Amino acid sequence: MRAFIAIELTPTIKDTLAKIQDGLKPCLPKVSWVKPQNLHLTLKFLGDISPHQFKEIKRIIAEAGQETPAFKVKLDDLGVFPGLRQARIIWVGISQDTAVRQLAEILETKISGIGIPKEKREFSSHITIARVKNPLDPEPLETELKKGKNYLLGANLEFNAGGITLFESVLGTQGPVYTVLEKANFNIT
Repeated sequence: MRAFIAIELTPTIKDTLAKIQDGLKPCLPKVSWVKPQNLHLTLKFLGDISPHQFKEIKRIIAEAGQETPAFKVKLDDLGVFPGLRQARIIWVGISQDTAVRQLAEILETKISGIGIPKEKREFSSHITIARVKNPLDPEPLETELKKGKNYLLGANLEFNAGGITLFESVLGTQGPVYTVLEKANFNIT
C-alpha cells in the first residue's frame, strides 16, 4: 500500500486555502489543484509499505504522538518549488516551524530503522495546494503569489495541531484518494 504521514488541517483552514486556490485559478489555468478535502501538512512520504512496515509505522506514530506536546501551526507563506522559472509545486508554508521540523526529524529517524530510506532533500514545512504540469510565465506567477500571500497573511491562519495521521494514498483518474489508516494524538499537558 502507498502511504504517508501528515498533520490534518481543520475545516476552516481547508476552506480558506480553497479560497486562495480560487483566487489563483483564473491566472494559472495550466495547474492541477489539490482538492480541498485532500489538503494536509506532510511529515513523511512513505511510498509503498509492506504489512510488517505498516504495523511498525503504527507503533512509531503512537510513540511520536505521546512524546510530542500539542502545538500551534501558523500558515504565513506562499511560494513554489523549485523556483519561479521551473515551478512544479505551489505551496502554503510555515515560517515558525520548529515543532513541525522536530516531529518530522523524529519520524524520519525512527522510520529509517524499518527499511524506509531517509529523504535526500531537507524537510520543508508546507502544504501543497497545486501541481504544475506545464511551464508557467514567471512574472504573472510572481504577481499572483504576492496577491495570494497578502490574502493569506490577512486571514491570519493558525490552528492547533492535534496529532499525526497515517494515510493510504490510492492514485486514480480523478486524482488521489486518501484514507485514514491510523491516528495518534499529541501529548496535551
